[in-house]
Amino acid sequence: MATNDWRGVWRRLTQRGAYPHQFAFLLLLPLRSVIFSPRQLVSRLQLAETSRVLELGPGPGFFSERVARSIPGGHLYLVDLQHQMLARARRRVRRAGLRNVSFTQATATVLPFEPGTFDTVFLVAVLGEVPDAGACVESVCHVLRHGGMLSVTELPGDPDLIREPDLIALVCAKGFEHLESFPVMGRGYTANFRKAVFRVPA
Repeated sequence: MATNDWRGVWRRLTQRGAYPHQFAFLLLLPLRSVIFSPRQLVSRLQLAETSRVLELGPGPGFFSERVARSIPGGHLYLVDLQHQMLARARRRVRRAGLRNVSFTQATATVLPFEPGTFDTVFLVAVLGEVPDAGACVESVCHVLRHGGMLSVTELPGDPDLIREPDLIALVCAKGFEHLESFPVMGRGYTANFRKAVFRVPA
């Protein structure tokens, strides 16, 4: 890669926007678990063994393996904008012997799934990278079943971090109820939301 190209990649790494796939190896460093581990994430997702789960922006699959193992009778769908990230995630989960995972390249604002497909949707350090976070939440609402859960984790040090009060205001304005929040080291947090349950008017 030319020097100028690498400079552009470095700017993407240190500034707002999609995480560059050229640095995907950094997302798999064991040190990440000190800040927020896959085990911690799973403990916050309230998953059943048969859950249908969507992970938006999985990158190389740091959290995906643990989530897939926790839903042996369910299915994990990975959606990422970058096909290079999906290829890395596919290799990782296949090496782990997991077969309940599928891979789709798509934007976070136009999700190619039927309404009510998922029980749970989660994003880790991703929502702030999306140019239109509100449109992303609307798209998630469309593919999430009534009563399903959206879980958003923001990590300290991320230049795209969304402040918790801003996130709660954004998501609740799109038809969700804020259920609970958990701290992550430093300024990070996990916020869980429930999609409003549809009720037939009396």
